[in-house]
Amino acid sequence: MRIGVATAIACALLFTTASAWAGPRWARVSLPAEDAAHTIVVAWNSDAAEDASDVEFGLAANALTSKASGTSFTAKGSLGVVHEVTLSNLTPWTTYHYHVGGADAWSPTYTFRTGPASPCTPFSFIAGGDHRSDDEAGPNPKWKSILEQMTVNAPAFLLESGDLVKDGTKYPQWAAHMTMAEARTPSYPLMPAIGNHDDDNVEGSNAAYNQLFALPKNSATGSEDFYYFTYGNTIVVALSTQTAKNDAFATQAKWLDEVLAAHPDMTWRFVYYHHPSYTSYIDLKLIDLNHPPDEQMQNAALLPVFDKHHVDIVFAGHNHFYERFAPIKGGVVQSTPEQGTIYITSGGTGALTYDTIDIIGFKIEPMKVICGDGIFGVGSGKAKGSQICSGKHHYVEVTIDDNILEAKVISTAAQNLSTENANVGVIDSFTITKPKQSPDPCAPTVVEVVEAEIDAGTGDTGSAAEVVEADVDAGATQPDVQGPPDVPDVVALDAQTVSPDTGSQDAPSSDPGPSAGTDASPVGDDASGAEADPPDNGGPLAADDSATIASADSGGVAQPGQNAKGEESGCSARTGPSGGVTPWASLVFALWIVIRRRAR
Repeated sequence: MRIGVATAIACALLFTTASAWAGPRWARVSLPAEDAAHTIVVAWNSDAAEDASDVEFGLAANALTSKASGTSFTAKGSLGVVHEVTLSNLTPWTTYHYHVGGADAWSPTYTFRTGPASPCTPFSFIAGGDHRSDDEAGPNPKWKSILEQMTVNAPAFLLESGDLVKDGTKYPQWAAHMTMAEARTPSYPLMPAIGNHDDDNVEGSNAAYNQLFALPKNSATGSEDFYYFTYGNTIVVALSTQTAKNDAFATQAKWLDEVLAAHPDMTWRFVYYHHPSYTSYIDLKLIDLNHPPDEQMQNAALLPVFDKHHVDIVFAGHNHFYERFAPIKGGVVQSTPEQGTIYITSGGTGALTYDTIDIIGFKIEPMKVICGDGIFGVGSGKAKGSQICSGKHHYVEVTIDDNILEAKVISTAAQNLSTENANVGVIDSFTITKPKQSPDPCAPTVVEVVEAEIDAGTGDTGSAAEVVEADVDAGATQPDVQGPPDVPDVVALDAQTVSPDTGSQDAPSSDPGPSAGTDASPVGDDASGAEADPPDNGGPLAADDSATIASADSGGVAQPGQNAKGEESGCSARTGPSGGVTPWASLVFALWIVIRRRAR
């Protein structure tokens, strides 16, 4: 009897994992629905129901002076006992050290960081999806490298749009997933949405997905299938396009409407789920070469709520490539993000992607087919409003700084055929700028402005308070200083694209982040408990001569799929005899996809 290589590796991994299950394992943190500045949820697994559910934590690895206890329950199959503890009354924007377990057995010491108390504190997060394996291993082996790369810049949290394992009914796959995730999830909250491969033979609280992830519960069904959380000036909502049945999308839509209406003060609104609402698609009638838009028929219920509350970005996965759409509202492509929602498909964190391949001398470029004219003119091809496509493994890094959002789409070192730093590059980038609130809660106070002048040597001498007092005595209503410039009442979206062949980005650090048993922190902290500066997420995107989709300065708007000069770019580029996809290459690609999807 011959055993496949992938099967042998999976069995070896599970054997190794099982042999290491003597004490607490799979430590992980997640965010609560509200108050991430003062609260975090810690979970882990063990073997026996009598194992303690304790967390010891503190501001240093050698000073775990605080303790909290929680609850436990026996999970399905070989997953053991799940322990969950909520830590409360924490100091905002502070790194804590912790370990889990009890007197009989403690885990290694890990770190996590609380959220900011101020809506003005910058932070970043990661969005991506589909890190499942292509065989029965569960998570894809590439995900280990990609997960390390995603956490290089210490994101506040990771959004996963689904398909974490190949088959959610097979619990050893979940065990393999948690083992691989443990390299990073003790420090970085992994907040998933359920995908079609994650689904179980039961739904709700008894599904393995719900048992393993300590997520907020929604008020509509009491389950974790869909939920929301807030962080700084942002609200993030995970929906379920997999477990919704019959009128369930109406249930989610009503709940979503209520949640967004209850948080009008949030500057940024994001939603994510598995099946894309908009996507380019090839339909050959007998078989689809990729997944179609609105596959679960969720759009009719959900999109009007997105439009009503102006959701900024909707992330999805399911299709194993990257695609960004121009802002859309009411099914109509808009000129600026102020007028609509940006829809992004990001299914590139592990499973086989639609990257360029070479088959017996034929160069196959799948994305030029999917985001082009189809095969032999058959199929839908490029969807209306599609701006850019890429078949590379990737993730999206989003940085929020008050009213400015900067996003970079990074191709990963791990690709279909190789894993090397030369594969890393910037696939896409864009910036959204919103009007400042009035009054601006993030504007510096009078004392802060004067103090800054004094520190810079450009203002009056004396303390800030003394200068302000002198101004008041002199009848001045405020110091004679230059205030911040007025922000125009417009939302601008600046997009830069760099060819993966020529664009580059610094390779990931050899030290990907905090590790067990060390004093390493996700980011620097102030042991005194004061709010520390946020991590360096690379700073503002460099200005260059790249395409501008919508400019607040010029007022010009390029058409979807074009740069500022009206030239076609991204997946709008058409194929032809000058080096594009030939009909024969397209046919080979179709056969390759059919074989792959039959094996899915």
